[in-house]
Amino acid sequence: MSIPIPILVMGDAPGALTGLARIARDITAHLWRESELLDIKVGQFGQGYPSPVPWPSYLMGDRDWGAPDLETAWDHHSSGDPGVLLTVWDPSRCFASLRVPIRAARWGYFAVDAENPRGGLGGPAHETVANYQRVLAYGRYGSQVLKHARAEPVPYLPHGIDLHRFRPTTNHSLYQRLGIMDRHLLVGAVAANQPRKDMNILFEAIARWAQERSNIRLWLHTDVDVRHWSVPQLIHDYGLDGRVFITHELSDDDLAAMYSRCAVTIAPGLGEGFGYPIVESLACGTPVVHGAYGGGLELIPRPEWKFPVRARRVESIYNLVRPVFLAQDIVNAAERAITWEDPIRAQYCRGSVAHLDWRVLWPRWRSWIRKGLKAL
Repeated sequence: MSIPIPILVMGDAPGALTGLARIARDITAHLWRESELLDIKVGQFGQGYPSPVPWPSYLMGDRDWGAPDLETAWDHHSSGDPGVLLTVWDPSRCFASLRVPIRAARWGYFAVDAENPRGGLGGPAHETVANYQRVLAYGRYGSQVLKHARAEPVPYLPHGIDLHRFRPTTNHSLYQRLGIMDRHLLVGAVAANQPRKDMNILFEAIARWAQERSNIRLWLHTDVDVRHWSVPQLIHDYGLDGRVFITHELSDDDLAAMYSRCAVTIAPGLGEGFGYPIVESLACGTPVVHGAYGGGLELIPRPEWKFPVRARRVESIYNLVRPVFLAQDIVNAAERAITWEDPIRAQYCRGSVAHLDWRVLWPRWRSWIRKGLKAL
């Protein structure tokens, strides 16, 4: 009888309210369900909030992205056997743990939302990618950026969603509670309050559009009102009092109902590794407009739903390139999306992300895992 190979998935904890936590949780759940088939022993090592999950879960401390706690977690999970550390993070967070001596091959499923002026990554991110045994990107964009640190092409695999949960639906009591009227032309945006999400350009676009369509209303789903951006100040400065509905914590069913109520959603990211809100909106039958940069661009099914990059700027000590967008370009793209009169628009949107249903996608993941395990 063979000894199962230990796999420890490292990233955000399963209870954290982040996209990275969701990715790590989904991958770990699939591995756990197929532990016997794959002959593995799977666990999760995460930063954030603990959560009741059926697989072994180890909570890391706040220092150095878990590096001081990795050896203990690995030894406990592996019982001294060699195995795999699968990190589901951006590569810079994984740099400190490179120095931790564990008997594990390093596999990285790396989030990449920007590049430097040379088209790659610098500093700790570059060192991490260069020193991992296996590297997997989210999509074509990430693959092109990551390959600069490798002597070989970087394969890519997207992650999935539950298309049974995110689907066209309604919840009139939710709309009534928020004050959304039938006459409102609702525009959605789901974005964390962080520098990479350009809240200013979003609010400027809504203000411009409201001059043309007086029934425009914005639904913003975010984690907190005041952090990098002050949402109340943006509402005030752009004269949008009474035109913005804000939500913070919604169930997936309620999120699906809100996406479905929107005429269009705007993805205001200045670079996405993937972009869950893009996929969720399309899965609910609602078109999405997004800028022509980063991994999220690959998810937009029609060219007229993309708005152009008008300039580029460089930020941070690692010279990450960020796009500059114009509010009017966003308005124009959104107007094109809502006036596209295809009678099967909702089915078209939903069909554009059908390949991201986990039921369809997981066999490709299983093949990637098996290939790596055979090479150990």
